[in-house]
Amino acid sequence: LPIFVYHPSKMANTLCIALALLACGIAVQAQIGPKPCSMPQQWEARRISFDPNRRAYHNHTSQFRVYGRYAYDGINQRKAVYEMASFGDEPSERLFVREFFATRQAYVENIDAKTCKIYTIPTDRQWYSHDIPHNAQFEGYETIGAYPDQLQLQQWLSKSDGKFGPPGTRYTTYTDKECVAVRDDHFSQAFGFI
Repeated sequence: LPIFVYHPSKMANTLCIALALLACGIAVQAQIGPKPCSMPQQWEARRISFDPNRRAYHNHTSQFRVYGRYAYDGINQRKAVYEMASFGDEPSERLFVREFFATRQAYVENIDAKTCKIYTIPTDRQWYSHDIPHNAQFEGYETIGAYPDQLQLQQWLSKSDGKFGPPGTRYTTYTDKECVAVRDDHFSQAFGFI
């Protein structure tokens, strides 16, 4: 029977090679980043929208601001927004907007004026999902707060997103553990920041 005897230096070399391969594998995985998580498909949140560019419109800045509540249902493809909207020098409006993509109908209620307009959602307007875009790249982590009350966020970047028609850059942020959408920004040459 052959007897294999390992020399201590050969064993050490084999162990070093194995550790080096393991370290390389971990380094490659760290550069790739996490895989896109699955966001909850039904949720509600506070919503703030504004125009950070403060572009001039009719010789004064746009002063566009919207504060409100947002309900998202990705399963049934419907959204509801209750918002206080302010457009420049115009008085603020309280609006309740509901979009139903299954029937291609949108209802816009002006609470103060007590009016409701019904719109047909154009067939070229696709359902906008808040999921991580399929072509997004992982950009890194961000931490909000301090120990023990901190929250780790994932940052994702999509450079060819057509959220509002013309292609633009979409920057999205999600909580690391639960994959809850925190922020969804879009920039295009046609519209600026949205």
